[in-house]
Amino acid sequence: MIFHPRPSPIAAAMYQLRDLGVDGIIIHGPSGCCFRTARLLEMDGVRVFTSGISEDNVIFGAEKNLREVLDYAISYIKKENPIIGIVGTCASMIIGEDIWSIAEDYKNATIIPVEVYGGYEDNTVGAIKVMESALKIGLIDEDEYNRQVYLLKKATELEKKRGMAKDKYIKPCYDDDLKEVLKILKDAKEDNLKVACVLNAKKETAYLFVHPLIVLNEIFNCINIGNLNKSKGLPKIKKDAENILKRFKPDYIVGGLDEYPITGEKIVNILKKENVDIAVVTGIPHALPIENLDIVKIAVSDGPRTYYPIKEIYDYAIVELDAHAKVLGKRDVVKSRFGEVLEIALK
Repeated sequence: MIFHPRPSPIAAAMYQLRDLGVDGIIIHGPSGCCFRTARLLEMDGVRVFTSGISEDNVIFGAEKNLREVLDYAISYIKKENPIIGIVGTCASMIIGEDIWSIAEDYKNATIIPVEVYGGYEDNTVGAIKVMESALKIGLIDEDEYNRQVYLLKKATELEKKRGMAKDKYIKPCYDDDLKEVLKILKDAKEDNLKVACVLNAKKETAYLFVHPLIVLNEIFNCINIGNLNKSKGLPKIKKDAENILKRFKPDYIVGGLDEYPITGEKIVNILKKENVDIAVVTGIPHALPIENLDIVKIAVSDGPRTYYPIKEIYDYAIVELDAHAKVLGKRDVVKSRFGEVLEIALK
């Protein structure tokens, strides 16, 4: 068991629907369910509605609520054949709402019903449920479905083995090794050491995690590696990679922005081949089996619970707080705290 908060399968379903390119999402549950996720997705251009399930609905059913909000959402979006996801919640799933039969009544919109609730052990189950529904209604083919399910399961496996889901409780840490890292990089500049800049970021967080690597390239003659294959992934993921490639030019592209859990060995093999002295890895650095490389290892990641797991693998760890919230709605590079400090300290 894990005794610290983990992301919700409902929230994971909502983000996966966003990646599919939906125009709107209906949360079939109480108005407060997944409030923060809903507000963040609004920043990314997705309109989020709620069926507002109440105590009475728990007893008598909430089909009327769902039909009313579906009609309203279709009217509000004002688009021919809008794509709308319906995401179940603990309330609607426990009372047994049949969201598929309701969705089938609507011919003026593409409806993606997702039967999910918060009780699944792994948050990625929510995203997998979205893929199951998208396959069923023909939005994706079987190859992409199998690819997505494989990646989502590998992401869960990674977090359980090396990330934030591997311990019963991980204490949040708001400290990091910024001063030590700045000294290491200052010395490296003077000694003309070989630096590798590695982007292994999860989806849109790459807009922020690429920033310090861009800055480092202005200071060092870096070897650049990135998971920026613009032909891999769902529509939004491909576009994000394309946008970032305008600003960051990898010498090696090791996969797509959704392939971060499976790129680690490729990246480590490149680092070995290039015989680098220092590797700065941003995004999901714990995906790299880098611990046995005899180089200086610097990790940059998101959130106060990443510090301790990363420090077990890397020599130094930098924490970027609220990275995900900062990139939602963005389509170009977002300045990071670490990148801004590098600009001041090393240039």
